[in-house]
Amino acid sequence: MLKNLLSPLSGHFDFKTAKSYGNIAGAIQPYTENHFPDIHKADIVIIGVGEDRNAIDNEGTNLAPDAIRQAFYKLFPGEWHLNICDLGNLRNTKSPQQTYEYLQELLSLLPVDASLIILGGSQDVTLGLTNYYDLNNKVYNLSVIDAFIDSSLTDNETDNENYLTEILSKQNSQLQNLGLFGVQSFFNHPSKFKILDQLYIDYFNLGDLKKDINEAEPELREAHIVSVDTRSIKYADMPAQKQGMPNGFDGIEICQLARLSGIAPKNKFFGVFEYNPLLDKRLTGANLISQMLWYYIDGKHKNQVEYPEISKPELLKFYVENDVLKLIFYKNQKTNRWWFKLSQFETNNRLMPCSENDYQEALKGQITKRILRIINKISI
Repeated sequence: MLKNLLSPLSGHFDFKTAKSYGNIAGAIQPYTENHFPDIHKADIVIIGVGEDRNAIDNEGTNLAPDAIRQAFYKLFPGEWHLNICDLGNLRNTKSPQQTYEYLQELLSLLPVDASLIILGGSQDVTLGLTNYYDLNNKVYNLSVIDAFIDSSLTDNETDNENYLTEILSKQNSQLQNLGLFGVQSFFNHPSKFKILDQLYIDYFNLGDLKKDINEAEPELREAHIVSVDTRSIKYADMPAQKQGMPNGFDGIEICQLARLSGIAPKNKFFGVFEYNPLLDKRLTGANLISQMLWYYIDGKHKNQVEYPEISKPELLKFYVENDVLKLIFYKNQKTNRWWFKLSQFETNNRLMPCSENDYQEALKGQITKRILRIINKISI
């Protein structure tokens, strides 16, 4: 059944030679003309989705999957104890909608415990991932790394600049939380931010994350899907852009976000979109994306399902009270991750992710935007 949805990798990739040299290509199980890998024990599955018919002014992203592989396969693996399969590319379809449907069907056939890396393609392919959760009535959290809020105020068309509108407006949507990272205010109409505030959607401006990239960790920790638009990266580090971005994440920061996504215990899908190899003359963009994938996989290797139980001895517990709220913070001494809950809801054992900065601000009598949004959601 899987084979009906996929096209095997081309003969350009020499997996036998890569294995003799110790490159990543030799450490994975590829789908080729002569071999289909055993995916039942796969920890990570890679597929290319070269859909670009809804790419506004970015035609050429359909060539991205194999261009990324050319750079990624040349790297050397870490000391990973993971089974990695590359299932090639999703077959060509008659329409973008059919591409989303093929992707949904493919997800239902993968091992339950496997994580999927998607090599896009345009970012509206994210719809195929969210539709999978909606159709199976599974609650999910989505994190989007992008300079733009891809939701139009006037256009109803579904494309790479407006796919969030469909996700947010679905009647059967199972979306629980949406987080936006690296937003650049001058690219987005002020009304969009008002809508995000009304919906209690978490968003982080680029400048805030530049100060401390780890402020993205609590939201990424809970994300089932992470969708990356390469236009969130500055042009100097990602030159494969028609509209060169003078500001954005640098190479180190975007790799840190990829690693945080891999470490996240709930993460199932990690997609990189909008890379255009036709504009990547010196392969800087392909090399950076390949390093992002490396750090994501390295994060998966180090992943610990460490959601804290109250009784665990490695948790430190802190009580913080002010005139308005009583908060209880928890710190995992092994991972240095933080959680909190409201003491008013002591019977609710759910701990919500936060950062050390949230705790430090609470000590000063200040409530951060993150905690305030969570409180408002609870109160609804």
